[in-house]
Parts: sequence; C-alpha cells; structure tokens
Amino acid sequence: MRAERIEWIDEAKGIGIVLVMLGHCYLHRKFCFWFYSFHMALFFFLSGYTFSRKERYDRFLKKKIQTLLVPYLFFVIVTMLCNGVLAITHGNSYDVLDIAKQYLIQNRYTLLWFITCLFLAEQAMYVLSILNSKYGKNRFWLISFAIALIVFYLYRISIDIDLPWNADLTILGTAFMCLGQWCKNSKCFTTYFAKPKMLLCLGVVVCLIASALNYKYFTKVDWYSDCWGNPILFVIAAISGIIAVISISMLKNNKILVAVGKNSLMYYGLHRIVIDLMFVVYGKLGIEIINTSWSAVGFAMIDVLVSICVITPFNLFILKYMPWCLGRKKVKVKNDKYYNTNI
Repeated sequence: MRAERIEWIDEAKGIGIVLVMLGHCYLHRKFCFWFYSFHMALFFFLSGYTFSRKERYDRFLKKKIQTLLVPYLFFVIVTMLCNGVLAITHGNSYDVLDIAKQYLIQNRYTLLWFITCLFLAEQAMYVLSILNSKYGKNRFWLISFAIALIVFYLYRISIDIDLPWNADLTILGTAFMCLGQWCKNSKCFTTYFAKPKMLLCLGVVVCLIASALNYKYFTKVDWYSDCWGNPILFVIAAISGIIAVISISMLKNNKILVAVGKNSLMYYGLHRIVIDLMFVVYGKLGIEIINTSWSAVGFAMIDVLVSICVITPFNLFILKYMPWCLGRKKVKVKNDKYYNTNI
C-alpha cells in the first residue's frame, strides 16, 4: 500500500466523482446501472474511513457546518444565479422564493441532496463513536453497519416517507460510513489489499453480475429516486464496487484523479451546471443526442472532460480568494505566502 494513505483516498474520490458526473449526463440506464450501484455508497464509505472524533461536539459541529453547510449554501447561490440567468435568457419563469424554500427543506431537491445527508450522517457517526468508546470493540462498527441496513430496509417497506434534509437516506449513508470505519480500524486494506489486481478483478466481476441481475429483474439503483431493487443484490454490488474502486486507486497513482478527488466537493456541486450548458450548446449547434445510442456515451465523456476543465480554474480562484466558501481557510507560513488547508 502507498506510503501516503490520502493519495489512494483522493484517487478513489476522484474516480467516484467522475462516475457521478457521467451519471448526470442523461445517459440511458443501460449504460450506467453498474456504477449507480456503488458510487454513492463509495463516498459514504470513504467518509466513514476518514471519520474521527478527537474534539468536543460543539467544535465538531462547527467544523461540519463550515466544511459542509457553508459549501452547500455557496453551491445553492451559484446554481440559482446560473439557472436564473438561463431562465431569463430563454423567457422562462423562475420563482426565486419557492426554489430557495426547496433548497432549505432539501427533500431530494437537485443533486445537492447528498451534502445535507452527509452532514446528518456525520452527526450520527459522532453519537455512534461515543457509544463505541464504552466498549472499544471494532466489531461494533460492523454490527452497526448491519443494523443500519436493516433499519433502513424496514423504514422503506413500512413508512417510506422522504424526510427533510434527506434524513431517511442518512440511515443508509451511516451504514456505509460504519463499514468504512470498521475497515479502517481492522486495517483490512493493509492485510487484504496487498494484491490489488486480484481484488480488482473479483470486485469488478461480482459488481457487474450483482448490478446486472438487480437491473434486469428488479430496477436500477438510484438513491435520489429511492430505487434499490433487491436489498441483497444492492449490498453485494455496492461493497464489490467499493472494493474495485479502491483496488484501482492502489494500483497506480493518477495525478489528475487525485487532484479531482481532493476537490471533489467543488466538482460535485457545480458539474451539473456545466453539463446543462453543454446541452444548450448542442441544441444551438443542431446536434441531437439519443441517450440510448453509444454516441451518447461519447458525448457524456466530452461533457465530463469539459466540466473538469471549466470548474478547475474556478476552483483555484475560489481557493485563492474565497476559500471559506469551501470550508477552508488561508494559513500564513514563514515566507509570508498563503496556502489553503482544510479547516
């Protein structure tokens, strides 16, 4: 395993955000069912792997507000400004107050649902870490993973109500965060990922089979749309997909993916704006994209590449002049220069 653990984590996040962007390019489900089966679970897993409770709750809460809710507000403002301009230029109505209300309630509203869900999941992990401190057993996290999955399943089949701030999805997100924490404490990556090529092949094959069966006989997995299919196939595909991505990230360092992964929140929050603008451009050029054709996959790759190229300089600008928008701050060093760091 690499000397710097953060590299493979950032690369895994980079792979995940690229898959998220591909999934938002309006592709037919037959092209994206396989990575939809694990890409959101991957982000919660990695968040759980990096989770730690080293401070009082008031400081922890402040930190999560700065690193998650402040960026959420920033993305909301940017998104509303861009969509408002597009609405005006195209002669469409745009109810600012109603849309702001939807963002405030945040009940499966736009792709930004993930940020509020992650915020609540972090709070749940803090409570669970306090409970675990009384026992000090790593299997606590594995048991919590299983219990959270069961609770979420029972909730969906009995109550099945989408809650504000996507609190119901927080149960599922917390489950995968618990799994990530268990893997971290058990040091399973050091033990079992010594041969990542073997695990990569195994993870890819199992994920493809499980997700294909789930897609064919049940439905495509989609957290946003409350689609899970068969719960057993869902869990198998999610875990095997996570294993495959981590195996790839441990094989070879890709500087581009690492850079994207380090700033994954920015790419996540703004890529849909760029992709929608790309479709406006396609329309102006008279290019018709049929989402069921393989050519749509090619255009989706172009959309992702353009999104990265457009967002990257904007991200650098924000980090240099307004890092607080992304929950970061400037730290002064001896030569009077400043660099950005996570709060």
